[in-house]
Order: sequence, then C-alpha cells, then structure tokens
Amino acid sequence: MTTTQHTHDSNAWAGTGVLFGIGATALGVFSASRPLVGVAVYAVAVAGALLLWRTTGGSERSKTAEFRTATPGDKTLWALGMASAVGFPTLVAADGLGYFTWSGLTAGIAFAVAGLYTVFGAFSLWELYRARHQ
Repeated sequence: MTTTQHTHDSNAWAGTGVLFGIGATALGVFSASRPLVGVAVYAVAVAGALLLWRTTGGSERSKTAEFRTATPGDKTLWALGMASAVGFPTLVAADGLGYFTWSGLTAGIAFAVAGLYTVFGAFSLWELYRARHQ
C-alpha cells in the first residue's frame, strides 16, 4: 500500500519501510554465520519500525479502513509479508539453535520472497520520489 502524496504519513511509512529493510537485510546477512545475531538485529529494527509508525500517528482504524479498500495485490503482499515477518526469523532462530536445517527448497523460497519485497520496496520508493518531484 504505497503512498503517492508528500505527507507526514508518507515520511513515516518510508521510515518504517527502511527500518524493516535494514532488519531483513541483517537477517539475511547473518543467517548463515550468526543467525541469532541476525534475529536480534531484525527484532530491534522491527520494534523501531513499529514504534516509529505508532508515534507518528499510525492507527489501527485508519489502516483497517485502508485495508478494506485495498486491491487484491496489496492484500496478497500484506499476507505474504506478515507470514514472512514471523516465519523467516523463526526459522533462522531455529536454525541457530539446531532445530531446523535449511534445504534447497526452503532457501529458494526465502530468496524468492526477499526478491519480491526488494522489487516492491524499490517501486514504492520510486513512486514516493516521483510524487514528491512532480
């Protein structure tokens, strides 16, 4: 759900997106060598993103109304994002604790989801930039 207007809300969404991106990058970078460090950095970045969103006026009511009018594509990205935001850090932590081993299939799924959200983030930032410079 991208924002195309230059508003305080769009700045907050850009900031939360960047924090989530930093957390996801740390999770991916540290998952092979120090998975628990990656999960810790991810958790701090996500907590920071949620705190930023909450302190800049993000409310559940406005997001619920926005979600109801969202396109099926936006809802699909939301569902995949929520599942990934919980599922992948859990798998990385389980791997770090010796309860899970990444196979070619699970690693492939993780890379595909990471690629999807990298492209989505790039297009979202491009739209935000384009809207501000028109």
